[in-house]
Amino acid sequence: MRLAALFAGLTLALGLQPLLAADKVALRLGDVKGDRFAALKASGELKNLPYDLTLTAFDSGAPVQEALNAGALDIGFTGDLPFLFVYAAGAPVKAVGAWQNNPDSIALLTRPDAGIHSLQDLKGKQIAVNRGGWGHYLILGLLERAGLKPADVTLRFLGPVDGRAALTSGAVAAWAPWEPYIATSTQVDGTVRVPQGGGRGIMSGYSYALARDEALKDPTKRMAIADLLTRLAKAQVWAQRHPQQFAGVLSQTLNMPTAITASWIEDARIRPLVFNADLIPTLQRSADFFHRYQVLPKTIDVSQAFDFSLAAGANRIAQEEGE
Repeated sequence: MRLAALFAGLTLALGLQPLLAADKVALRLGDVKGDRFAALKASGELKNLPYDLTLTAFDSGAPVQEALNAGALDIGFTGDLPFLFVYAAGAPVKAVGAWQNNPDSIALLTRPDAGIHSLQDLKGKQIAVNRGGWGHYLILGLLERAGLKPADVTLRFLGPVDGRAALTSGAVAAWAPWEPYIATSTQVDGTVRVPQGGGRGIMSGYSYALARDEALKDPTKRMAIADLLTRLAKAQVWAQRHPQQFAGVLSQTLNMPTAITASWIEDARIRPLVFNADLIPTLQRSADFFHRYQVLPKTIDVSQAFDFSLAAGANRIAQEEGE
């Protein structure tokens, strides 16, 4: 195991020599909230980069996808579900790495005075979700869990900032966010989780690193992306092992109270995943589920949506962490 790890590290180091020798290649990264980038920085994994890395932070995964599709990014971090829509539309992107959030860190929230004490109480209510994202998927799964149909509720398609405002103002009775929006809403607004309203058993909790085909065709960018994925896996392990320190970094980076960032870290429990073909059936089930509810307009085959060739270093970290 040690010899294999040493050989892999030596191979990566030799592969990066062209990047060090020539002018630095530039990677444009998009991240939701910037929390993965913050983990990279806090763990020291951004030191001595043999390439330039610039960050644009977004509130949710859909804008990351749009920026990738428009050619404004080379690589983006986002949840699995927004990926389905740009892939179905023919966007020139592929998944190149993955990690997992605790599925229950995607959950349905309500106000204590909204009259929702069980999933069955959702009938006749207005619910805020992000169209085509984790919230949308969660509510459809929760309605099935409760024996209800989509027609039994009214969905309001809102981004996370507007969804939070709609719930606190009383415009909707429930809202389906993810971390850190859950921690912010429950601690600041006094909202509560709907009983049995978490994502476990419904959501995979998977997130992906996505790269544009143009970047994947560039040999120097391919090496840079493979290196970034390895550093990201190391950073995620570091964040797991140093939750208090990471909470402080997130607090300063994102201008959030430490109590919220600490709750976010404890709830999300982000961990790197081995990125291989075992992930394909999970994404396919999500695509088929969304198509069944006509959220996705057509059936899609996701088997060609992945490029597993850049994840060797990241996979080694994930495997060692899982041992």
